[in-house]
Amino acid sequence: MGNKYWVKRENVTPVAAQDLLTLISGANRRIRVLQIQIGGTGGSSAAQAMSASRSTGGTTPGGGITPSKAEHTDQPAANFTTATTWAAQPTLETNGLTLDWNALGGFAPWSAGPNRGVLEARNGENISFRPPAGHTPQACNLSVLVEED
Repeated sequence: MGNKYWVKRENVTPVAAQDLLTLISGANRRIRVLQIQIGGTGGSSAAQAMSASRSTGGTTPGGGITPSKAEHTDQPAANFTTATTWAAQPTLETNGLTLDWNALGGFAPWSAGPNRGVLEARNGENISFRPPAGHTPQACNLSVLVEED
């Protein structure tokens, strides 16, 4: 069992075809997404969605968020990094998880488990959170609990 960290974005409007958040695993390390919660802070009632899947590539990541220690202050700083911008977006794998909610205050929780699988990346691989095609994104909050070992 590894150390756990929180990463969040608050009241941000996703951009179509761009990652809202990318988790980038460190060299010789593994990260697993244990919990995701995303909810609407938009101004009108509308269907929203966010895909979470492994991804590869991407150039010039930026806008990093420092992960917060989730369990205790004695745990080490996270080895994985994050990005909220890219010069060229990572390429998503074909399949992954899609979370749906209503922009006007609805939310979509997800937790890893024996019957739900897990999102995992190793040795510099990515996990991307990106709105799928077909929606007009509105503002949302995203919180992700990540385990690293």
